[in-house]
Amino acid sequence: MEVIDINDITRKVSLFFKKGFKTKFLLFVSVPLLASMLFLTDYFILPERQTSDVIAYRQVIKIPQSAGGTSVRTGKVSGYKYTTATKLKFSTSRTPITSSEVTLTTTPVFKTVKTVVASQKTIPLASGFSGLNQVLFILCNGVMVISVIYVFLSRTITENARLNLIYCNTFLLAIWVYALLLY
Repeated sequence: MEVIDINDITRKVSLFFKKGFKTKFLLFVSVPLLASMLFLTDYFILPERQTSDVIAYRQVIKIPQSAGGTSVRTGKVSGYKYTTATKLKFSTSRTPITSSEVTLTTTPVFKTVKTVVASQKTIPLASGFSGLNQVLFILCNGVMVISVIYVFLSRTITENARLNLIYCNTFLLAIWVYALLLY
């Protein structure tokens, strides 16, 4: 098995972005920014769809924690993940849905669940554009926009600043994509 050398990876990334940094960086950042704008358009502007569905799968999300400083690990319930019969996915925080029949409001392009109504009650969601995903979305896009403004306004960019811009944006983007896939 081959060992991955982080210094080698850093050197290759640095060499790739060294010549024509501004152009390459703007292209690198423009893809997630355009995808974000498409997501926001889908979520806020395009007409939403309401469908009746049945919950096919439920999963309790537990956070492990130690019991009173001992080595005993217990799980604290932090939310619930649901999958419907039509393969729509959403999660709630601390609000279990007891009814199997739900009415969902979804977006037309990405099929993001916006609202869930069960037993004539609207259930607060922790997935889609709410909860952790909303915070990460705003943080990631805010840092990308600030980075683009910095690149445009700077005449010369030092190697340290260049690497910070690349790795900070890559790290935040990876966390945001992971959260989108997880929730």
